[in-house]
Amino acid sequence: MTSQMGPVVRTEHGTYLLTLTRDHREVIAHMLKQLRDSLTTTTDDSALRRLFPTAYHDDAKKDAEYQRLMREELLASRLAAIETALNVISGRDELTDTDIDAFARSINSLRLVLGTTLDIAESDYDAREDPDDHHGDQHDDHDDELIQRELYEYLGWLLEWTVGAQSEGL
Repeated sequence: MTSQMGPVVRTEHGTYLLTLTRDHREVIAHMLKQLRDSLTTTTDDSALRRLFPTAYHDDAKKDAEYQRLMREELLASRLAAIETALNVISGRDELTDTDIDAFARSINSLRLVLGTTLDIAESDYDAREDPDDHHGDQHDDHDDELIQRELYEYLGWLLEWTVGAQSEGL
């Protein structure tokens, strides 16, 4: 096994160990179920737009054709990855290459949706608000946004460990 322990590590046998606490597993499972429910209800929600990226920015007709041809396949792939990730997160600690790939894709999907909801662009990645900057009636909204930002950062950290563990086998 690797000398550096984190939430996801590659074993000497080529499998992966997922060492998340029960609380973390429950939060991730809840988020994955919400994402699955959103995807099965509609794919036109603006928060999901990064999961179905524009293929042709300068040609709306070509992009519409691409979306028509690929959207169902992309949706099916995302839903299958979420189901695998839910199975993994429900208590399995040892993961295969297929499991870890689905887990990583699902964590990334959650980050994309949260990033869209928070209106985070790549250039904003390190931008953080002052946690003491509360504005009266906006207190609850601000708290919700802080929680979402913390989740976004946590998922990024988890994804970094996951990709790092996958890279050890290359």
